[in-house]
Amino acid sequence: MSDKHIPVVLGTARAERASAAVAQAVVDLIAGQAGFTSELVDVATHVTEPVTVPPWGVGGANENPTPWKQIVARSHALVLVVPEYNHSFPGELKLLLDSLWDDYVGKAVGLVGVSAGTLGAARVVDHIKPVLIELKLHPVKENVHISKVKEAISDDGTFADEKTSEYVTKLMHEISALSTALASIPRD
Repeated sequence: MSDKHIPVVLGTARAERASAAVAQAVVDLIAGQAGFTSELVDVATHVTEPVTVPPWGVGGANENPTPWKQIVARSHALVLVVPEYNHSFPGELKLLLDSLWDDYVGKAVGLVGVSAGTLGAARVVDHIKPVLIELKLHPVKENVHISKVKEAISDDGTFADEKTSEYVTKLMHEISALSTALASIPRD
């Protein structure tokens, strides 16, 4: 049986983004689990259209092959590492997500909220879930919230708090189980 591929999307293109280390730690944690592979997907290199996608039925999502489309096609599930900007998520993440539509059917998604403050991006996680559902993705209920992001990663690139590693591993298994169940549903 082949490995289950779970890409991790770094949801910001901001310079000096502290969430990049978190995203890499999530990739490493997933890739270190038996039966799983992962890769880092940086929105800074994958946003193909710097403008809002036209409404569905008027050109809609990007049906052309793109690196993002190919990543989604070979993925088992997705993890989004989402920093909180002004109580919401970065625009470049929205542009990336909006670039596809039917490609997301049957994909579970896990959320890792990241913030410099103490709430661990709880607001952004609540804000992005309805968007993900509208895009035919299936966010799981439980999320990982990382507060004080500059203290979250050890010098060796792993999570400073062992509990965070446990939460990310649990999230990975939950989205994998959901994606496996979704794959068994017949599609037209």
